[in-house]
Amino acid sequence: MKKKSLFLFLAFLLSFLYNSQAQQQKDSLNYYYYFLQNAKKSSDLIKAYTFYNTHKELSLIKNDTINAIQDLRFISFIQYELGLLNESEVSAVNALQLANNLKTTKTVISAKVGIYNRLGILSRELKNYDRAIEYYDKVLEVEEDLSKITAILNNKAITYKHQMEYTQALKELLKVYKNSISLKDTVQIARSLDNMGLVKSKLNIPQGLQDMLLALDMRLKRKSNSGLYVSYIHLAEHYYDRNNIYKTRYYAEKAYDAASKMNNIGDKITALSFLIDIGNNSIALEYKRLTDSVAISQLLNKKKFVSIKYDYKNEKRKAEEAKIELYKSQLVEEEERQSKLLFQLISGFGLVIVVLLYILIKTRHKKEKAEQVYFTETRISKKVHDEIANDIYQIMTQLQENNSNDDEVIDAIESIYFKTRDISKENSTIDVHKNFGEVIENLVLSYDNSKTNIIINDLKVVDWRKISDEKKITIYRILQELMTNMKKHSKASHVVITFIQKPKIIFINYLDNGIGGELKKGSGLQNTESRINSIDGKITFESVKDKGFKAKLVI
Repeated sequence: MKKKSLFLFLAFLLSFLYNSQAQQQKDSLNYYYYFLQNAKKSSDLIKAYTFYNTHKELSLIKNDTINAIQDLRFISFIQYELGLLNESEVSAVNALQLANNLKTTKTVISAKVGIYNRLGILSRELKNYDRAIEYYDKVLEVEEDLSKITAILNNKAITYKHQMEYTQALKELLKVYKNSISLKDTVQIARSLDNMGLVKSKLNIPQGLQDMLLALDMRLKRKSNSGLYVSYIHLAEHYYDRNNIYKTRYYAEKAYDAASKMNNIGDKITALSFLIDIGNNSIALEYKRLTDSVAISQLLNKKKFVSIKYDYKNEKRKAEEAKIELYKSQLVEEEERQSKLLFQLISGFGLVIVVLLYILIKTRHKKEKAEQVYFTETRISKKVHDEIANDIYQIMTQLQENNSNDDEVIDAIESIYFKTRDISKENSTIDVHKNFGEVIENLVLSYDNSKTNIIINDLKVVDWRKISDEKKITIYRILQELMTNMKKHSKASHVVITFIQKPKIIFINYLDNGIGGELKKGSGLQNTESRINSIDGKITFESVKDKGFKAKLVI
């Protein structure tokens, strides 16, 4: 029991250490995911890139491909945010190659959907529109979530718009609008209305302006600066296409204000470009300053990124490789702990086998010993009958034929004969294969006579078919010993034997009204204890002077 508790404790400790390490790793991932979502500076993105690049290498060493794919997806996103479109595409392709080598599961499909969407966005930014459409179609082949399908259809429509395939774009946007209604997603409804309005405007469909104004009204109620910027810039484009300078300037200035509130330089530049195109030269210097600052920022980002990549490769052996080596050593220690645990489990299992074998051998030995006693008794019975009783009977016959008058000698010899007959009877063979209840009944009632009345209760309730031969023989011999003891010593006039059948247990209660007295275990009672112990049963005795004798068997 102590060893079992020790094994359970060790298993619990091992599980706790493993789960603790896994939780620490999960906490780090959650922290950097939150950090990435709220990154406000390029330095934050580069810090996140360093973490995910390191984590990717560790994941590949552990053959944890799913986490490596996730790391590459974050890396691709960071590179995209830094304006490194080609590098972002390479990272996404690497993630896709890893995913293609895995067995198809829900997790793998979800990862592929995200990668295809990222590659679609990158292809559109790199003006490879046909490739972008191919990636979006791959997503639509496997995606089942309606909200995600709607987002992909919207991306596909935007790509067609960039291609100036306005009819095809409108076809996709109608699907987006229908799905948005089904989802009751007001943000997506406003987006689809606004995009449809712009496309209809390009196709000279009058309803286009109405759709854009309706979307603007929905966004004004939500007070979403990012949504308002898009509505304003689309309306500026609509009026620019129709040479309405006043309306173009109005909505372009509105778009610039919304972009300024978000501090989005790219959106500010787009708004300023409309103002410059309609001849507002006072804005030109601000436009040039912003475009220059963006170009400088992108150049600095590229230099920082290249520097990080160079430092990462060259300092890997000093810093990151140290982490990897530490992890390797932890893996070795973990393997050693698991090996020790396995050895302990095998040892414990071996010990259990040894104990079971010991019990089995001991039980078999008891059974063989009981069988040996039974066969010895049978042999003695046969020998007493064949060699003693028959010889004595022959002497009696001879004396009678010789007309001897020595009656006392004949009586003595006759007494010896009956004693030997009783010995033979007590140790005779027992037929356990016929109705054993009748065998027991015949045994007990053979002691019934004019001086002793014997009563048997509930003998028939016992299902003797379920009792082993060994136990049947033991029960027979014990009852025989008790009845012989009663006949020789107790002077009882009444004997009651009661049988009680319980699940897997038999109770036999013996009671007589003999003279009783101090309980002295002679050879007969000692034999009953030896017999009952051989089958793992119990027997108890109780005797009080002038109050009879009791015995209780539990088998």
